[in-house]
Amino acid sequence: MDSFKVVLEGPAPWGFRLQGGKDFNVPLSISRLTPGGKAAQAGVAVGDWVLSIDGENAGSLTHIEAQNKIRACGERLSLGLSRAQPVQSKPQKVQTPDKQPLRPLVPDASKQRLMENTEDWRPRPGTGQSRSFRILAHLTGTEFMQDPDEENLKKSREKYVLELQSPRYTRLRDWHHQRSAHVLNVQS
Repeated sequence: MDSFKVVLEGPAPWGFRLQGGKDFNVPLSISRLTPGGKAAQAGVAVGDWVLSIDGENAGSLTHIEAQNKIRACGERLSLGLSRAQPVQSKPQKVQTPDKQPLRPLVPDASKQRLMENTEDWRPRPGTGQSRSFRILAHLTGTEFMQDPDEENLKKSREKYVLELQSPRYTRLRDWHHQRSAHVLNVQS
């Protein structure tokens, strides 16, 4: 992994977009470059990890803190960057040892367990619910609640329509309109 420093002379715009941060549990990195922009001309590449901003360690910054730090730099922005692979002219597929899938970086064990317990969110045949949905229902105490079926929904709609047509509803509506008109000094 190559680490290097880039100094961009201002003023902004610097010609790159940032992604990640401590609040996303993903390292800050460059997600987009403006073609011909200051960052591109200085050799910054999409995918570079941002190690420091103006000499401050960027690993502890949230996304918005990093953006604010960049904005505060004024006329000169100093970035410490890291590149996993050399920049190539055409994108190539990343090879992983033993064909193991890439896993996201998760700093603590509890977040790792949560991700492992909910990463397979697709419904199972015959159950109609995903595992993460069942976990959420258990946590919120709603696992025994039933979904309303179509017949009950139809009955409740019919009851609502009948209530709208009832004399009681009509009297209440007329009283409300008259009262509102009186309060607003409007002739009804």
